[in-house]
Amino acid sequence: MKKVLLFATLFFSISSFSQQNHDVKLDLFFDVNSSVLTKHYFILLDSAINSKNMIVTAIKGFADSTGNASYNMDLSQKRARAVFQYFTSHHYSDSISFEYFGEQNAAGSEMSYNRRVEVWFKLNIIEQLKAPEENIKSDTLAVIEKYEIGNIYFIPDKAIVDPSSFFAVDDAAKYLKKFSGCKFEIIGHVNYVVPLSLANNPKALESTQKLSDERAKEIYDQLAERGIPIQNMTHRGVGNSQMVFKNPRNDEEKRKNMRVEILISCKK
Repeated sequence: MKKVLLFATLFFSISSFSQQNHDVKLDLFFDVNSSVLTKHYFILLDSAINSKNMIVTAIKGFADSTGNASYNMDLSQKRARAVFQYFTSHHYSDSISFEYFGEQNAAGSEMSYNRRVEVWFKLNIIEQLKAPEENIKSDTLAVIEKYEIGNIYFIPDKAIVDPSSFFAVDDAAKYLKKFSGCKFEIIGHVNYVVPLSLANNPKALESTQKLSDERAKEIYDQLAERGIPIQNMTHRGVGNSQMVFKNPRNDEEKRKNMRVEILISCKK
């Protein structure tokens, strides 16, 4: 049996619908009229290339409705091709399908989400975890994935999940149920840029820490309501100590900062 490797760099969102041979999806978001990959995305793609637990199966490009349909189709092709060529330039040998859809298949009312490339993976971890008990060498837990709940929205400055995000919690619960016997650590984050005047004042961050704690607990409670055993879950907040974007420029970057993640740990 292959070893279960540490794989915590890549943030995944799970599709709300089933696709054959496509288990996990990585979303890469682009600026308006841009097909340029950022340094942050190079790091994510390198993790995918080096992973032994993931096999890239498909790359799909999209665009928002800015511009005409012909332009958007071309832009979605450029975005998908940029990701595809990054894999091929690193001698990624597995067969990858390549598709682009322009402004078709819009995923929601927010145009920022439609400026994306989807990288689809086939996940090998599930089969490894189903190995016979005698093949498990120890009771040591290893983090095998960091799962980010996609499209999770809270009421501003509250630990109350917006009703529009309930489907995202539903998807998370369905996914976690695949990991029988594993442990889940729910981690809450907030988006808060500390003013320079408060940089050396620990008390200024107490409210952000409290909010991240409460949001993690809220997701813990909602997952419990959806059948995830409470003995398999823990929760904690980390305030703004692990912001993805230190100085967020738009709503999309702010949402990435106020994410909720779940560390999935399983026996080796």
